[in-house]
Amino acid sequence: MKNITQRLLATVVLATSCIAAHAAADLSQTPVDITQDLIDYASSDFGHTFTLGLGQQAGSLNNFFADKYTFSISGVNDVVGLITSLKASANDGLTITGFDLRNGANGIVFHGTQDVTNYLPGDQAWSFASGLHPLAAGNYTLEVDGYVASANGGSYSGNIAVAAAVPEPETYGMLLAGLGLLGVIARRRKNAQ
Repeated sequence: MKNITQRLLATVVLATSCIAAHAAADLSQTPVDITQDLIDYASSDFGHTFTLGLGQQAGSLNNFFADKYTFSISGVNDVVGLITSLKASANDGLTITGFDLRNGANGIVFHGTQDVTNYLPGDQAWSFASGLHPLAAGNYTLEVDGYVASANGGSYSGNIAVAAAVPEPETYGMLLAGLGLLGVIARRRKNAQ
């Protein structure tokens, strides 16, 4: 009888620990389509505010999120993105763990990095920019990952902007050289007649 009681107690302890281990909550919002804002204004604001309910625990293992913002673009475009989440201390607000731009099955196009040069670490500022690698036409997903670091909850806000890619100076140089070559050929043909 003592052996059965010990096994029953061990089972209850194991079941309780499994339930506690799976207490993590995904606080993600459903994907938000920001295409129309980008078409109308060439930029879009986005963000999310988190509040925890009674009994919900903050921290990296408990209440995490992976918010997704989808959009489509046509043509070739430069893109920049910035997100911030103010934190008064390490155990306050939200902790951002990722800020990525994805292109369907092709995976991550741009991996955002925390900007500690222009912002304080407590600002939780993350950014990316296309620079010399503009986006081709297609469907994209902007993903913001993180967790609620305090019971008070927190929020993040951001902006993404797209603009038609401007050709590099080398492209203009090649265009002018090509036009010059066409002019020389046309002049030779005219002189040959």
